[in-house]
Amino acid sequence: MEEVFSQNFGLYPQPCETYPEADGYVAQIPFSDGNDEYIARIWIEKPTLKDLANILLFDEDPDEETLEDLTAELANFIVGHAKMLASDRNLPYCMKTPTFVGLQPLPYADKTLLYKVNDRCIALQLKENNG
Repeated sequence: MEEVFSQNFGLYPQPCETYPEADGYVAQIPFSDGNDEYIARIWIEKPTLKDLANILLFDEDPDEETLEDLTAELANFIVGHAKMLASDRNLPYCMKTPTFVGLQPLPYADKTLLYKVNDRCIALQLKENNG
């Protein structure tokens, strides 16, 4: 995720020490490693999404639909980067289309990576998809 943000947006994520309690925009990406099914979720706070809308769309005051679309597009950036890494290493993978899930709090999960951009957290979570 760090490379995606730095190379595409000119933002440099740092470790986030505190688990966020605010609601965030969530998108998810189902994928498989050839054996097991997983869901990767990205969770991002509104101020950071608004910063990205300004960088990518030159929109300083995006509406809700734009923020929702941007959440899924951000997941798409991350998926594209993961696809490239898997392909370079000849690893089997199947990734599906990211979808916007909603505005919700970040659930506690063991497999959570926390970053911050401009003092706001961004989270990536991974969970097994058991149907």
